[in-house]
Amino acid sequence: MEFGVEAGYVNNTLAVEEYASTARNGFKFGVDAEYTLGNHISFESGLAYIRKGATTSGDNMRGSRISSIKFVEMNYLQIPLMAGYKFDLGKHFSVKPEVGGYFAVGINGDSFVTGVNHYNQPYEARVNTFSHTESREGIAPFRPCNRPDGGLAFALNLNYRHFTLKAEYDLGLATATYYGNGKQRTLSVSLAYWLF
Repeated sequence: MEFGVEAGYVNNTLAVEEYASTARNGFKFGVDAEYTLGNHISFESGLAYIRKGATTSGDNMRGSRISSIKFVEMNYLQIPLMAGYKFDLGKHFSVKPEVGGYFAVGINGDSFVTGVNHYNQPYEARVNTFSHTESREGIAPFRPCNRPDGGLAFALNLNYRHFTLKAEYDLGLATATYYGNGKQRTLSVSLAYWLF
C-alpha cells in the first residue's frame, strides 16, 4: 500500500442541453492511496478538494429572466475509485492507464447571476452556488447547483520513482445544475508525490 499527496490544474465546463457554456479554470489538491497486486493491477482512491466552474448563458433561462450564470467557484470534496494496469518501462519509469468513477459533494462556492429584474433593469447578483437564494427587489430567485455529483473517470499516469504526472478526464453523469441540466466535464493535470 502506498500513500501520496497530489496537486494540479483543473479545466471544467458544463454539458448543457439548451444553453451555451464556457469553461473556467480551477485547481485540486488531495491525498491518494494505491494498492498494487503482484500482476501489476492497481486500485487507487483518495480524497481531493477540487474547484470547478463554468459560465452558462442563454435567453430567459428556465423562464426566470436570467441571461447568464458565472459559476465562479464550485468547490467539491471528491473521492475517486480507479483501477489500472502498470506497464514497467525500465529505469524506474512506468505508465499506468486507469478507469473508474468518482463521487463528489459540493461544499461551498460563489456564482454571479446576470439578468433583468421585474422593472426591466439589468442586474448582476452574487449568490451561493449550492444554497437557494430567495427573490429580492425584483430579482428572480436562484435555484442552486445540486451538491452531489458523480460519473466516470479516465486517467493516464506517468511514474518516475516517487513522482507521478497524471492527466485525468471526469465525465459527469449526474445533473449538476438546474439551468440547462448541466453535467460536469473536467480535465485535470496534476503532480503526485508518493510518501511511502
